[in-house]
Amino acid sequence: MQEKRRNIRVEKTLIIQYAQSTAEPLCWDSTTVKNISTEGILFNSHKSFAKGEILHFRFTIPTDPSNRLEAEGEVVESFIYGHGTRIKFVNLGEQQKKVINDYIEWIVKKDQA
Repeated sequence: MQEKRRNIRVEKTLIIQYAQSTAEPLCWDSTTVKNISTEGILFNSHKSFAKGEILHFRFTIPTDPSNRLEAEGEVVESFIYGHGTRIKFVNLGEQQKKVINDYIEWIVKKDQA
């Protein structure tokens, strides 16, 4: 199978908050991220989401704890009961991408040491 990803994805557990955009006001839930790249995330979910649904996210990158990131993502694939939900970030700013990319590079360097 050919790899579709254009960016490095690292498996690292992060705590993240997410909310469905259909709920007003937003109802936040917390979970863990299985892996992350500048393109998206795979997170543990106790329910499935519709393909194409937009979710809101809030999370802190350990290498930059003073900078809480807020992002939106589109559901690419979602499975219930621990299989997770794959998200493609949408409208991610350059500074947000840089923070995520710096974190990924830090993990890769640390794992190679």
